[in-house]
Amino acid sequence: MMPRGMLSSMMPRGMMSSLLSLLWVRPCRGLGLLPPPERIFARRGGWGGGRLLAQRAPHPLPTARKSSREEGSHPRLGLFAALSAAVLASSTQIAVAQTPPPPPAPQPRVTIGYVDIAGDPRHEPIKAYERIVLKPRESPFAGAQVGMDEAQALSRVLKIDFALERITVKSAQEVTPAVTQALERGIHFFIVDAPAEAFRPLATAVRGREVLLFNATAPDDWLRRDLCAREIVHTLPSLAMTSDALMQHLVSRKWRDILVLQGPLPADAATTKAFENSVKKFGARIIANRPFKAGTDPREREQNNPLLLTAGTRDYDVIFIADDAFEFARQVPYQTVRPRPLVGAIDLEPVGWHWTWEHNGAPQINTRFNRASGGRRMESADWAAWIAVKMVVQATLRTRSAEFDKQRAFILSDTGFDGYKGLAVSVRRWDQQVRQAVFLATPSAVIASAPIEGFLHRTNTLDSLGDDEPETPCKLNK
Repeated sequence: MMPRGMLSSMMPRGMMSSLLSLLWVRPCRGLGLLPPPERIFARRGGWGGGRLLAQRAPHPLPTARKSSREEGSHPRLGLFAALSAAVLASSTQIAVAQTPPPPPAPQPRVTIGYVDIAGDPRHEPIKAYERIVLKPRESPFAGAQVGMDEAQALSRVLKIDFALERITVKSAQEVTPAVTQALERGIHFFIVDAPAEAFRPLATAVRGREVLLFNATAPDDWLRRDLCAREIVHTLPSLAMTSDALMQHLVSRKWRDILVLQGPLPADAATTKAFENSVKKFGARIIANRPFKAGTDPREREQNNPLLLTAGTRDYDVIFIADDAFEFARQVPYQTVRPRPLVGAIDLEPVGWHWTWEHNGAPQINTRFNRASGGRRMESADWAAWIAVKMVVQATLRTRSAEFDKQRAFILSDTGFDGYKGLAVSVRRWDQQVRQAVFLATPSAVIASAPIEGFLHRTNTLDSLGDDEPETPCKLNK
């Protein structure tokens, strides 16, 4: 039963009047079914806001003649009941329509973890006498931040959120547990800013799992050749790539006879080995390989004096210096026996990125990075971190999905990404090294971009830099 007064409160004034006029019927002659209307309906409080009341008739209904229909089955009473039900249903629909909608479901999120080591010596500036900064070296986290800032505009279009989570550990030994713990929390993409030694246990721990690691700071060739992990993509150019780029330029200038000066560090030995492979690959010659030792000890002058190191040998076209510490190389210019150009650690260097590159949209990314980093210039590792974020974001855009399997398949496909280097960058199927151009740059200008014109390849000229498929033991595509 409808509560008293509900019908009148739910119906507009005009509708109520029409309903009452329809139901106010005169007593039917001979039937004696209904008392006068004024005895049935009354209003309390007037038409403005009162309630509809039912009153009992002051006298019993006449019973002289019975109707053929039972009381309550009169057509107009049936119409009243039908209209009451319709009004109640309509008011229920209005109430449902006015109910606030449930909150929207949260958007899918793609999170990229950035794993680095606190106090990493690779990112500390090289100083002379602890005062003068010879080479500013900083963490490439700012490059990843620039890539994430660029992704926010696409987030609104894709209805997918992007996030960058920095995970800082105390040592290289803590990189593996940090990544595995974040993987358990649902993070599938990681930019790993760690030395090469940290990748060996890491590759073992994540083998066969839904994860993709981007190596942004380790150029070591053995990571691409010997470790050879399906879960790692190398965005930083390898030593083989930078050495090949340098040799292409030297050969194009017809500087084929080379004097090598090698430092004492393991990094110097790895750089020299990669350069020797490139010399053999492009048909040049190493006239002599002389180790040096930084310092001013007169007892070791044959190893720390540039004049003595560059004398006593047959003529050469260029001097290659392997000096990761940069302590000896800065003293060599203009102190050689013969006036020859210097390459490698000083003067002309092969790099993955340089702040003076002015083509292919490079000024825009350099400007964005400069603002985001507080005035710093973009370098190779910064670019490697930035392109890693861009590859994940572009894979999400092209697949229109936040599913890891689809994103990974797109990243590892032959589809190219715009790295602002001219030729599109992409991932090699055999060792998952990102094929890309390498710049030959002085401190203040890009002299050339490799592959140098005239050095061809059967499928992709970028594969003339670094390990081609027949040259490497890593066969991830087999």
